[in-house]
Amino acid sequence: MEDKFKKIKRSTVSDTIIEQIKQMILEEKLLPGERLPSERELADMLGVSRPPVREALKALATLKIVDIRVGEGTFLNSGEDKLILDFFQLKNLQMKFGVSGLVEARCFLEAAIVDLAAQRRDERDLERIEESFNNTLNYEENPEAFLKADFEFHMAIAEAAKNAYLSEMLDTTRDLLLEYNKTVIARPNQMVRATEGHRNIFMAIKEKDTKKAKQEMRRHIEMLMLEENLPAAEN
Repeated sequence: MEDKFKKIKRSTVSDTIIEQIKQMILEEKLLPGERLPSERELADMLGVSRPPVREALKALATLKIVDIRVGEGTFLNSGEDKLILDFFQLKNLQMKFGVSGLVEARCFLEAAIVDLAAQRRDERDLERIEESFNNTLNYEENPEAFLKADFEFHMAIAEAAKNAYLSEMLDTTRDLLLEYNKTVIARPNQMVRATEGHRNIFMAIKEKDTKKAKQEMRRHIEMLMLEENLPAAEN
């Protein structure tokens, strides 16, 4: 396995280690269920000290990419964790095809989600959506906190749709669009416009108006497209 890893020259390298393991997964040089070398062995192969290796493995374990088993070693996850591993494949697609198609896909995905949410939501769902909406109002001067609250709002709607597959898909597209969203939300008045969209979406769901809910969600997502002069999705 020594010839699979490349030495790293930089001293602060945990992110670089994660990137190299990610690439090995993409290239199928590491397979689900396979045991990784020990911390010491990895440090020697990569030409780095053990602390950044430990940090990288802990980060991958948090994401459920690897499973650290005391006394046994570190293993690449498989089976029920395939969706997590597929994130790397999706990230690779984003780099290959750009963000335009992904934003468009999110527009169609969230229109379908909000349609179901408007139909299926109960009072508890409505309370969660309203609570998450109110949270976004607290962070109109803090882009990073706003994005987190914004995601919670969209996920509350996905939960109201009561379709776990759609929730997982939304979660994945959010991760892939995170850096893009940071750029968009930093523009003047963008958070105010976003909260206006949230309010309209919430009211449509509350009224169980599926048509309006879809229209408002499309308008909300297409705002991201128009900021970059991307073509808006057709209805």
